[in-house]
Amino acid sequence: MALSINAKHLRLFKLLEFTKGESLDFCELFLNVNRANICSYLKEIQKIVPHNIYVSKTDEIINSILNQNNCYSFLKKEQNISKDDRIFFLTLHLLLKSSLNLQSLSNILGVSRRTLNVDLVAVKKNIEIYSLDIRSISGKGIFLEGDFINIKRALCTYIYKYLVEETYLPSIFNQSFSHIFHDSEIDNILQKQIEYFISIANCDSFFYNRELLKSFYISFKFLDDDTSYENQIKNNLNSLDKFKMYFENIFKSNSLKDIFNFFQTSLLGQISFEDIHFLINILKISKGLFPEENVFIKDHFITFKNIFKNSLNLDLKRDLFLERFLSRTSFCSKQKHYLPIFEMSFLNLNLDDLTIERSIKLFKELRKIYWNISFTDVVSLYLYINSINNKEDEKKLVIVYNSIPRYLLEQLKDKIEIDNNITITNFININLFNDFAKFNEIQSIGIFEETLLNSLDNLEVEYLTLPM
Repeated sequence: MALSINAKHLRLFKLLEFTKGESLDFCELFLNVNRANICSYLKEIQKIVPHNIYVSKTDEIINSILNQNNCYSFLKKEQNISKDDRIFFLTLHLLLKSSLNLQSLSNILGVSRRTLNVDLVAVKKNIEIYSLDIRSISGKGIFLEGDFINIKRALCTYIYKYLVEETYLPSIFNQSFSHIFHDSEIDNILQKQIEYFISIANCDSFFYNRELLKSFYISFKFLDDDTSYENQIKNNLNSLDKFKMYFENIFKSNSLKDIFNFFQTSLLGQISFEDIHFLINILKISKGLFPEENVFIKDHFITFKNIFKNSLNLDLKRDLFLERFLSRTSFCSKQKHYLPIFEMSFLNLNLDDLTIERSIKLFKELRKIYWNISFTDVVSLYLYINSINNKEDEKKLVIVYNSIPRYLLEQLKDKIEIDNNITITNFININLFNDFAKFNEIQSIGIFEETLLNSLDNLEVEYLTLPM
């Protein structure tokens, strides 16, 4: 029987590279498969890659796989479509085309019509969440039934999954859908507009916000050509005051004018005004802005604080980023229409071994409570909290100088901080120091001129060396 390499084999291999072959329990949790299946995947990878050497122990199999050159490229070349991917394909195809021709799809996917009929049971269950259904007409095919707005809602989710996972999906996905989701309007015009919007709207707190906004536009506007000019958001909210009525609780007041102007000239402004509440929901997800979750934030904070303290001995302090992270985590954990999405952009980050180890440790603990929290978000949160804690651990110094030009010290500021593991809060000339000290709290002082020591009695002073 021929081996069938699929997306899970590819993902497992990349996770093995990421962890250097360690932490199989992390691979189980991430891929949502048990240890027996992990071991089966490992053996199948071992058998199919070239120049394999037969070994039987799991750690030996992992080492033999990781020592292969171009292993991922070979696996990608041999990739077939799995049952899970086939159901995803059929669901996306049905939502886009509103019908399925089982005979044609049987030939494309290389399976029998009987297999596809079994798959349709899962497809039906998937779309029921969006109040959609399928109807079979003998001799004609399978047809999608339901309100158009619910089709757009479902499409938004499934297009998002496609955009996030497309690197690991079988080639049939690219052949069937790439021309739709990577139209020149989307990849060129929309992409640039999204980058600008994210910048002015402060929507860059989380990974995949670009894919989120893109999937929304594709499903609610690009594939819906029936929106008249008069019904577009930009023409219904054609004044700043009208725009504020819907968006003042989402964006900062000093950025509202720029965002209003953006919607007047961008593709996102062409979305139907009838769908504005769906757009607002997407923006809330991208910013982690769910006021209805505020009542639960304190409890979530305590949970996260205990996990960070017990697992890594890191202290957690509430700030805007953390509150929005917790708000989004709380919101997502309650969603019944959650679709498993394998977010793997963390593989593109140049993470050190300690960061990987600690992020995995946090992920294991958080997944016990937040069943759909993504590893990508956990990595992001760890990097943020760790950087904040490191910044607080740095010693804060006021640099006092006499004859050295202030301009020179300011130019060397970054180098001085790095070389001495300090944070410079100000540069003060010794002649102005007494007045400065009256109105400012000073933790300690840094100097480069030894002659200043006598003028700074009874203060904690560090004698620093100017960096090369």
